[in-house]
Amino acid sequence: MSTDKDGTFTLQRVSGSDTLVVSYIGYASQLVATNGQGFIIIRLKPVEDVQSDIVVVGYGTQRRKDLTGSVSSVNGKDLKDLPTTSITSAIQGRAPGVEVINSSGEPGATPTIIIRGLSSLHQPNPLYIVDGVRQSPENINVQDIATIDVLKDASAAAIYGAAAAGGVIVITTKKGSGLNKKPDINFSTRYGVTRPKAIHLLDREGYIKMQNIINPNIFAGADQTDTLPNTDWTDVIYRNGIEQNYNLSISGASPVVNYLFSGFYNNQKGIFIRNYSNIGGARVNTDYKLGRFIKIGEQMAVSQRKGMPVNPLMPQLFNAPFRTLPIIAKYNADGQYGSVPQDMVSVLEGRTPME
Repeated sequence: MSTDKDGTFTLQRVSGSDTLVVSYIGYASQLVATNGQGFIIIRLKPVEDVQSDIVVVGYGTQRRKDLTGSVSSVNGKDLKDLPTTSITSAIQGRAPGVEVINSSGEPGATPTIIIRGLSSLHQPNPLYIVDGVRQSPENINVQDIATIDVLKDASAAAIYGAAAAGGVIVITTKKGSGLNKKPDINFSTRYGVTRPKAIHLLDREGYIKMQNIINPNIFAGADQTDTLPNTDWTDVIYRNGIEQNYNLSISGASPVVNYLFSGFYNNQKGIFIRNYSNIGGARVNTDYKLGRFIKIGEQMAVSQRKGMPVNPLMPQLFNAPFRTLPIIAKYNADGQYGSVPQDMVSVLEGRTPME
């Protein structure tokens, strides 16, 4: 039989040795002996299962059983040793259904991320929510991340509206943990070098030999070619890329307060001259327990980024070493940028060979 809306019920013809089986969806079943009692109070205990797990969703948290969207989660512990400063690069290969495309290797470049598996010419970027606040993920320290939850279903639009057209990435940062212990101090650093795969080009002697074969008139009668510049333009345009990264955090907790102070600095120099990215920042997360039912806190973060990206409208820069003569100096004696020797200009214009 079933109870009424208030949970009460009445049984007829019950002996003192009977046992009642009481059950309800979401609660553990109980066997209750009557023992001749005329009035019985029964309290069922809820069943603990995965549906009671807390998931970060929207601008706060929600129980998994109440969540209709598809969720993929990444723990911050899986990201702490990754040699990257980009959140999108950090979750690459760790979130099912999330595709990350690195279209550029230059410092500070942001990869393209596709969450729903469909790409188009005007692919919308995901919406990033950091500690309940909408913001850009570019200046967030990966080492400060506690969890990353990716909302991949269209139901995310019910929470965020049209801004969730490209999916939603919810980021929660770390806080202090533990009780009555000394502060945890963590420091990490990383240093790396990237060497470009440069093609060996003709030097001055090789270039003169080639011209003597295909166009003998250029250097005909020239007996002082050793005074011409000998410039390796791949060495001028490209260099070894260098990355330096430093992270420091101090965290702790007590029955009254928990705190996290962190700072980071990252300096990257690209393999292309003048291409670099510098970023530094700090974060403060604290919670204060003022009473049994009152808790206050703050989350503050500051950051600054400086950089020089490669100009995408000047692809000729990448071809410059392969189209520039090795006998052109990087700088002339007057400090101006080098140019084709004047004697050679006359030759190329067909007036006279070099002397």
